[in-house]
Amino acid sequence: NLFFKWNTKISVLMALLFLLVNCILQYYFFGAFTNPASNPDENSYIYFLEAIHEFNLYNFSGLNSQPFSFLCYLFNQLFDNVKLSMRLVNLIASIVCLGFLCFYYKKNKFFDFSNNKLLNKLITFTIFFAVLGIFEQQFTGIPDGFSVAFGLPGFILLTENSLNGKKHNALLIGFLFAISFTSRPTFIIVLLSFLGALTLFFPKKIFSKCLILVGVYFVLFTAIINFKPLISKGEINLDVKEIPSEYGTSWFEMNYLMAKKWDAAEIPNTQWLSHIDVINYKKENPSVVFPKNHLDILLNDTGLYFRQMIRMTALAMYSSFRYLYFLFPFLLFYYFINYKKKDALETKKVYFVVCFYFFAIVLFSATAFKMLEFRWMQIPTLFFAFYAIHFSKVLSINKRILLYNLVFLTGIGFFILKFLK
Repeated sequence: NLFFKWNTKISVLMALLFLLVNCILQYYFFGAFTNPASNPDENSYIYFLEAIHEFNLYNFSGLNSQPFSFLCYLFNQLFDNVKLSMRLVNLIASIVCLGFLCFYYKKNKFFDFSNNKLLNKLITFTIFFAVLGIFEQQFTGIPDGFSVAFGLPGFILLTENSLNGKKHNALLIGFLFAISFTSRPTFIIVLLSFLGALTLFFPKKIFSKCLILVGVYFVLFTAIINFKPLISKGEINLDVKEIPSEYGTSWFEMNYLMAKKWDAAEIPNTQWLSHIDVINYKKENPSVVFPKNHLDILLNDTGLYFRQMIRMTALAMYSSFRYLYFLFPFLLFYYFINYKKKDALETKKVYFVVCFYFFAIVLFSATAFKMLEFRWMQIPTLFFAFYAIHFSKVLSINKRILLYNLVFLTGIGFFILKFLK
């Protein structure tokens, strides 16, 4: 009808405007890629890569973030610029991840929004591009985006195997998981969140042949990647931030002191402390006993612990809407939107996705304590967006178009607010 045709034209225009503002945003973020100065998180990788003078797989196995470091080394042989090589590897990985999302969605015939092929392609590409790009990981020389590029496809393939009867290769999924985990150990929290949600809604799937095989291959490939530290020290190398023990403090104590000072408004929550600050604080306050772990904080500084959790939850809710726009409340309230149809299995799948997302928020918040860095949530966020688009099939065509117009309008609004500040 005439209303639908007019509404579709508006959606095409809104999607194009949303795509334009995201392209402008990426141009703005691109400054991190061309910045001659190193991101502080890049320095350790630069140091190790510059110390490698010959190709040796055994030595690569002993590095942090082995797959990422290995590819950066190969790129450095071409460009003779470690920093550029690191940033290129991460950028290419992010582009490949975006390509996977678009290609897999189309190839596996997930839900189309309308009979308009241009609109279908435009909506999927624009939303995937926006949600992936807003994290800013693609332009820095650290392995966050690289880890996502392997981990996210693994979770989607495993979900399709477990819940939708697909037959994707368990060996491939295990390999993807191993690359993601050895590149960035925050992957393990995402994996635990996924398994927790799966246990809650589909407990029988936990003992499925596919999941067991994926676990076996995941362990096997992780061991192969870590063969040097396993042989020499009986452990695997993880890219975990640590302060040398001889300094007399730890990363955990530094985070605790930051949270304590933020909570007391002694320093702004944009100011970060160094290990030197912690050492000086200990000298000035010798009677202060630092907690040993998160449980210690919960038991002995309960008020601070829960205030931090409330702050991080509030930040997570804002960031969820900021990064997912109206897809976030849509999936959250799916049950009430779809109450007439009462498709129990489909509803379980929806809330499996929602719980996976929220379990990740809770686990990251609990382990971070000082502040939730939302970049850790990139895999669950993209996973959420991927399935939210598909589950919008429950809406009538006009309501569906309205949902995506709201997504685009909100995204454009956030863009305008960002540059008005």
